[in-house]
This record gives sequence, structure tokens and C-alpha cells, in this order.
Amino acid sequence: APTRITASSRTMELPEGVSWTQDDESVEVTVVVSIDAVRADLRVKTTADSLSVQQRAGHSWRPIVVGSLRHDVDHESCCWALEKSRKGKCVVIQLEKRKAALWDVLLRASVAGSILEELGRDQVIVDAGANAAESITCARCGALVKASRWEAHNTTWCEALEGLDAEPSKGMQIAEADESAKSPAAHLYWARSPTNPEGVPPNKLVDSASGQLV
Repeated sequence: APTRITASSRTMELPEGVSWTQDDESVEVTVVVSIDAVRADLRVKTTADSLSVQQRAGHSWRPIVVGSLRHDVDHESCCWALEKSRKGKCVVIQLEKRKAALWDVLLRASVAGSILEELGRDQVIVDAGANAAESITCARCGALVKASRWEAHNTTWCEALEGLDAEPSKGMQIAEADESAKSPAAHLYWARSPTNPEGVPPNKLVDSASGQLV
């Protein structure tokens, strides 16, 4: 029989009352809910890479655990049940792994696959010679920047600046092309405004290049 590994909510940094066990083929998640909860009070949703458990709280829904799973599951085979336990009631969710392998955590960080996931944000800041209080996260490129270098990054070094600088000129080129394509007489303009109530344009035009009446 495969070895089952149990991880507590504390070691896995899950919300209080949430725990999980696993073997090579599946993951079982246990979520403690209120003793008077019924199925209609619960929303349990699983996708190939996410898990969400919410409980009714008056006229709204209170999330208990929501996050991205460490690895993909076969969500068509996933199921859940409301069971009684020594702590009251709990939701037991059965997840079938897409690949047979042991998981190190149940939920992955929102920065999955990045160095922030492996080391943690504060450690990355320390490695870069800063600390958490001195760092600023650039909203454009996502880089961690020391506060003392923020102005230079914001005006010169940010990788997103190249895209921002390119957009206006690109837009101007498109606008000029559209203007030229309106009509063969796009290089002309009216010598005076129309006075006819029906909007008939004046019959005198001026060539903008030569300044001569047409």
C-alpha cells in the first residue's frame, strides 16, 4: 500500500481547520465547517488547478479556503461530501491526481514557478542588498527595486518604458494613415465654413501645399 503523508494546516500554511492527506494517486482535503451547516450552505468548486470552499454567512458567502493547487488534478473525477467528525462537521474533498507523484504542498503560491516561490519575497530582497522596508515593487515590470533607486528605475531602467515610449509614435502613424485614406482630397481644407443650412460645402478650396485656390 502506498505511504500516506499527512500535513497539518500549520506546516502547510493553510487556514485554520483545513488539513490534507495524500497517496500517489489522490489527495484528500478536510475542511472543518460549523456544526449546523448543510449542503445548501456550502459551495465547493474544483477545477483542474484550483480549489474553492465557501460557506454561507447571512446573505453572502465566506471563503474558507481558495487557491491554486500545487499540481493539476482530474477534476471530472473529484468529489466531496459533508461528514460528521469529532470536531463537528467537515467537508471532505477527494482529488484525483493527474500524475502519480507526491506533492510537497497542497496550494502553490500566486507567484508559482518564480524565484519568489522558492525563496520567499523577503529573502529575495535580502539577497538583492535591500530589506522589506526599503523595497518597492514596480507595477509595470514586477521588479523589486530599492527605494533609493526607484526614481532612476521609474524614469530610465524599467523594461516596460520601451513599450510605453513606442506606443504614441505608433498611434500617430496609424492616425496619419487613416487621415490620408479618408478621400483623395484629404490634403485640401475648406477656405470658409459652409453657410448653406443644408450643409452644402463652399465651392472654393485651398491647396494646403501651394496656398492657391482650387
